[in-house]
Amino acid sequence: PLLGVNGCVIISHGKSDSRAIKNAIFQAINFSQSHINKFIENELGKYNA
Repeated sequence: PLLGVNGCVIISHGKSDSRAIKNAIFQAINFSQSHINKFIENELGKYNA
């Protein structure tokens, strides 16, 4: 994944087959449901204080 300021982006290789795309979609769902960006933001905030 690529972590951005307000979200997470899943990228795939241009030659990805349907299985790889399916897995990327499931990873995106997993990241979205786990609120990983908020977790990372909170953890990094500990070092910024």
